Amino acid sequence: MTSRRSFLQKSLLGTAGLSLLGPSLLAEAATGPARLVVLHTNDMHSRIEPFPDNAPQWAGLGGMARREALIASVRQQEPNVLLLDSGDIWQGTPYFNFFQGELEYKLMSRMKYDASTFGNHDFDNGLAGLQKQLPNAGFPFLIANYDFSSTPLVGRFQPYKVFEKAGARIGVFGIGIELKGLVADKNFGTTQY
Repeated sequence: MTSRRSFLQKSLLGTAGLSLLGPSLLAEAATGPARLVVLHTNDMHSRIEPFPDNAPQWAGLGGMARREALIASVRQQEPNVLLLDSGDIWQGTPYFNFFQGELEYKLMSRMKYDASTFGNHDFDNGLAGLQKQLPNAGFPFLIANYDFSSTPLVGRFQPYKVFEKAGARIGVFGIGIELKGLVADKNFGTTQY
């Protein structure tokens, strides 16, 4: 329960913090609001190539080359772009079986992803497999609700990151799903949800 004193202290700090934003808010009013484009991907499941032309769903769609071209096109038109992924990067094609996630992370890095979080399939090679591929990711993984402190991945992730675009600060945090019952216990080890 919050005491009156604690509430007043937090309110005073919040008011002081808002007063620091004053000049930037006035500048925005003079120039107009900036535009932010958020590009988001999820559940790519190692789909490096497009779906086959004879696929029952999404025939000819997808693939990393098409994604990279689309992202580049948007970035040419828009100066303020955040590129995020919400996980399930791995699993689903022989590319994952052979490269174990390396190729996916390298391609995402080439596309300059700003951040990602984890889905259940990102644990398919266990914590050791995830740890092995992390150096191939040129972007941070954000995860606020997993505790890796009793695993080899302690200290490797942050709960959130603040990005600056057009003078605005944008906070992004990652949230993962409950792993128990969805991921084999041996694959997430002592990670706590």
